[in-house]
Amino acid sequence: MTSLVQRALLLLAASSIVSAVPAKRQASVCTEVRERVPWYNLTSEEKTSYIQADLCLINAPSKSGIPGAVTRWDDLQWPHVVQTATVHNVGAFLPFHRYYMTAHERLIKDECGYMGRMPYWDELADIADLEGSELWSEEYFGGDGTGANNCVETGPFANLTLRWTREGTVDESCLTRRFSNRSLASTSQTNINACNTITNYTQAWNCWSGGPHSGGHSGVGGIMSDATLSPGDPVFYLHHSWLDKLWWEWQKLDLPTRYTDMGGPNIPGGRGGGGFPGGPQGGTGPEFTDYFGDNGNITTLNHRLYMSEIYPNVTIGDVMDLNGDVICSEYINVE
Repeated sequence: MTSLVQRALLLLAASSIVSAVPAKRQASVCTEVRERVPWYNLTSEEKTSYIQADLCLINAPSKSGIPGAVTRWDDLQWPHVVQTATVHNVGAFLPFHRYYMTAHERLIKDECGYMGRMPYWDELADIADLEGSELWSEEYFGGDGTGANNCVETGPFANLTLRWTREGTVDESCLTRRFSNRSLASTSQTNINACNTITNYTQAWNCWSGGPHSGGHSGVGGIMSDATLSPGDPVFYLHHSWLDKLWWEWQKLDLPTRYTDMGGPNIPGGRGGGGFPGGPQGGTGPEFTDYFGDNGNITTLNHRLYMSEIYPNVTIGDVMDLNGDVICSEYINVE
């Protein structure tokens, strides 16, 4: 019997004939650069609307045609599930997640009517007291996991059903968390400063991956500590927007040079998962590597980013400028 992943890869193979720079949906035309701000600086109305928009995706029926997907939340997780091995510990790590954050943004705006600014998690603000963060209030993201399974039993996402396994099969489970202040310390300003001293991308992405990246994932714990399944937790998108902000600030230290600074392998070597448990399970076959368009194992600006038809596939070159037509955003520091 053909597996869910194999059937999904048929869609990937079909999409590889599409131009590397496809026509973009009207929603992606950059008419005005959109602000991304710390969660705490959203208005109360924006915070409520943002949570409701994610709940909208969680409750809306799947449109992807991916076997096993029931909701739009399942659809959104799938590009990360099916490609985990080739979007972690590789050159495409930061570009893929930049576009993935934008896919989430467009979904909650296009399909769920969110009109507010996009938030990121300012992890430095919570590094001394993770559990005391406003994020985990009953009104917003709910709190830590409880019981033997660490299921989240508070807040709007208490009844969230997650479906994917690391192998791309379906096995329903709850949203889990296991907070760790000690782990969140890896996103410290000291580690950020160390990454900023690196002058080339092929070394910098490793710095972000093993420090601020793993710190936020392991700090929240539970499903967030799984490299494949972490997008099941709604706070994933705030964490990776924070990481993207750090990369963008590094890029801005040397523009325009860092609009084109790209490299690293397409196939990961060594331990998977970006420096935290739950390494990738697949995504390294020729159906992926031939599709990338790099003509080798070195990541280039021509490397295609596959979003499983949620939004058009683009190249890494298309997303290198955060203010450009595809991402069309700017991170705002608010004191």
